[in-house]
Amino acid sequence: MSTITDDDIHAFAPADARPTAAAADHGARTRDNPRDNPRGRRWWPWVLLALAALFVAGVVGGVLVLGQTLDQALGGLDIRVDGEHVLTVPRGEAAWWAVAAGVLAGMVVLVVVPLSLLLVLLIAALVLAAALVVMLAVGALALSPLWVIALLIWLALREPRARQAGAPATPASAHAAAPAPREA
Repeated sequence: MSTITDDDIHAFAPADARPTAAAADHGARTRDNPRDNPRGRRWWPWVLLALAALFVAGVVGGVLVLGQTLDQALGGLDIRVDGEHVLTVPRGEAAWWAVAAGVLAGMVVLVVVPLSLLLVLLIAALVLAAALVVMLAVGALALSPLWVIALLIWLALREPRARQAGAPATPASAHAAAPAPREA
């Protein structure tokens, strides 16, 4: 058993308490962008690997269960439905390949087909939800009481227009060219 002495602990120079500008910049860059961070974790490959391992385990388990069934049946596997003969699977290597192909086809039908249909439905639902959000945002913006306030402020702060077509568009001449109100 080895022991660590005080000389071993202090063999290297102590790290500076304040990081240098380059180290601080690198630290900020790695915090902001996980691609620059070599210690950054990406979980999706592990999830895919776990799903693939579960799929392989399911296929192997299915083949083993069906293989035990084939081994226990003396002449292979005789499948009958309501007393009628449907299928006889003989013993042998070809039967193993048939069982493996059947299990794979069953897994595809039971897993991949429903997931692909659900993916199509998910995309359609996301498109409808996005359209609904856009319509609600447009409606909220169009019916907002802030538009009334903005219109009143605009009317109060805009320059008055000239009443006559030939008059110059200056504020002084616009007031001078305006006709006097009629008396009734």
